[in-house]
Amino acid sequence: MKGNHQNHGRLPGPLRCAAVSFVIWVWSMLFAMPAWTQPDTLNVPSDVPPGEGNLNKAVQAAITAGTLSNTVFKLEPYGYYILTSTITVPAGEHLTIIAPEPGRTQETAPPQIVWSSNIELFKYSFNFECYGAITMKNVWLLYANTEGQQIGANIQIRDDSLANASGRGEVVEFDGVIFDYSCIPPNASGAVGVSAKHFKGTFKNCYFRNCTDPHWRYYGRAVSFPFGSTGWHIDSLAFENCTFANLGYVYMQEGGEYGDNIHFNHCTFLNVVMFTLQSGWWYKMSVTNSIFVNTHMYGNMPAYAGNDPFGGTIRIDSVASFGFEVPFSDQDRRILFANSSYFIEKWLRDWMHDNPESVYRRMHGEPEFVPEPQPMLSPGTLRFFDVTENGTKVFPLMNRASLYDSANPGFVLTPSDTAALKQFLYFRWCCSADFAWAYHPELSVQRVWPLRENLAYTNTTLVTAGMGGFPLGDLYRWFPDKYAQWQSQKEAENARIFAWLNTGKDPGTVGVREQTSGAVPLRFTLGQNYPNPFNPTTQISYAVPQNIYISVKVYNHFGQEVATLVEGVRQPGEYLVTFDASGFASGVYFYQLRAKDFVETRKFLLLK
Repeated sequence: MKGNHQNHGRLPGPLRCAAVSFVIWVWSMLFAMPAWTQPDTLNVPSDVPPGEGNLNKAVQAAITAGTLSNTVFKLEPYGYYILTSTITVPAGEHLTIIAPEPGRTQETAPPQIVWSSNIELFKYSFNFECYGAITMKNVWLLYANTEGQQIGANIQIRDDSLANASGRGEVVEFDGVIFDYSCIPPNASGAVGVSAKHFKGTFKNCYFRNCTDPHWRYYGRAVSFPFGSTGWHIDSLAFENCTFANLGYVYMQEGGEYGDNIHFNHCTFLNVVMFTLQSGWWYKMSVTNSIFVNTHMYGNMPAYAGNDPFGGTIRIDSVASFGFEVPFSDQDRRILFANSSYFIEKWLRDWMHDNPESVYRRMHGEPEFVPEPQPMLSPGTLRFFDVTENGTKVFPLMNRASLYDSANPGFVLTPSDTAALKQFLYFRWCCSADFAWAYHPELSVQRVWPLRENLAYTNTTLVTAGMGGFPLGDLYRWFPDKYAQWQSQKEAENARIFAWLNTGKDPGTVGVREQTSGAVPLRFTLGQNYPNPFNPTTQISYAVPQNIYISVKVYNHFGQEVATLVEGVRQPGEYLVTFDASGFASGVYFYQLRAKDFVETRKFLLLK
């Protein structure tokens, strides 16, 4: 999640500090070439079968010439690049592969990178094996060969002693990349595997799609350490405006490793077999403005999970249960889950109950082996968020807010082969047999563009439930018009998220006091604040005629959200909210009442 660095003097004090920290954090993640070098762009021609390996040859030539880090490899729109061997990035080097922004026609499709079918299957290992740094933009990675056979290979990030010694770490950045049809690789990691001590990853506008595996152990995941490994570590991992559709897992650790900073903002999750954001082996984590549908499709079987199912979104485990030592306690950890939704579609609920295995189990008096829909959050996770002692939160730096459970977004067209999904899940529940369930992988092999699916939606609650009134989920891919607007305010949004994460308090609500009268109004109203101009406090009146979810937010003259005064369900009544602008700079601001279809905005002036 990277923010555009603007004039911090326009932000309130708490946001300003968080924004500065956030920008420093982002730049620490990015591997920048030395200022005295000007990278050369090399146009790599598309392979024309039976010709293969143009990308392999171009990269190897640069390695031999010692110019790899100073070369940008530019691929053609709708290009076809056939790997004839693993592309290896040497330690201390930086591989950059880019392509133009894709359009809406076949000729403007992103270039696709696939494996050659002329290599024996047992020789496949890694698409890219990176001992240095790697940047990719607007590329379509298909984890298959030219004949459409799914290949157990991945992008493996290796430990770089040179990068560790410099403090830079192993840095990867992916922007607009499609990770398609990735199954479990030989080392049981993910589409991107981490075997490094100081991994720093940024994924922006990416799509992890059909990361499925027919194997009954529900493999296939986005980013992961290898199974059973120890000693590796994630310094930072950020996903911004990304989609994850049809995966075994998304992000999960299964060995003796953990992550320091894990962040998901404006992400869409659909059809995840089991663990979405699970194990809880992280120090700081924020999940915001995201949408979860059919996550943890395997369900909860009381026979195994008892009264503490895993939950369909995130799960927090105590450090006492990690099984390895970490340099923090539960009291030190910072976790934020806010402005997000969760939903299980009817076909999945019905199939859990009515599949032949469930029918058989009930008939034989074994209902504890019938899968049940997972809750949004497990009881164990809620304990970290909600438990208080003497009126004080036990874990004040772990917070949840503005979560929408059982809200159906109503996606326009999901990439769901429901019949195959049902069969895969049934085999998993009954007999641990393999079954392929990817959504029309042949279309990816044929490079059909644009992609068929459309995860835009019209749910009137969720489409404005994000911070700043934006839709939940991936804006870049599914709400491009909103994405352009969101870009102009994302610095303020990111500053708010990181201030909230690190302090345990939403900076948008600091200095706000609210009271109500018993009167029942006939319509929505938003009164002019008093006094106006003001310094530093003012009162804003508003009226709500029905029980409804509302928000009252403050914006600067650029239209950037700078404070949330009210956000949540209000009963019918007349309300008065006091806004304390002590941390704000003098100037013209706007405040807005939003309640479903009602929106009213007024202007006020802060003079100091």
